[in-house]
Amino acid sequence: MTDLYRVVSVEDDLGIYGIIEASLRKLPVELRHATNGREGLVLIGEYQPNLIILDISLPDMNGWDVLQGLDKLSIIRPEIIVLTAFTNPTHRLIGHLQNVTYMNKPFLPRELSGVVSEVLGIQ
Repeated sequence: MTDLYRVVSVEDDLGIYGIIEASLRKLPVELRHATNGREGLVLIGEYQPNLIILDISLPDMNGWDVLQGLDKLSIIRPEIIVLTAFTNPTHRLIGHLQNVTYMNKPFLPRELSGVVSEVLGIQ
């Protein structure tokens, strides 16, 4: 039996979310979606995912604030992939200090599925 991994995408751009969804379609994941940070934190708390795919630029808060909000949830911290258009070194450094995997938009679907497979240990 194959494990089914729980994944939450916090992404406000529905076009990008569609690419994320298509990228992960062949992987053993159950994907849930939130369009803003507050909704994302509620979903993460309820669903307790193995992985969060997190945008930094969200309509109500930034992704770094979402990461800080995880500390207030009574869950084991999941793996995190930050998927963002921010390419400057400051954001990469913040990501490194937060112990997250950092990917830039635009991305190829096979890149994302490869990173997700690696992070989750999917063979």
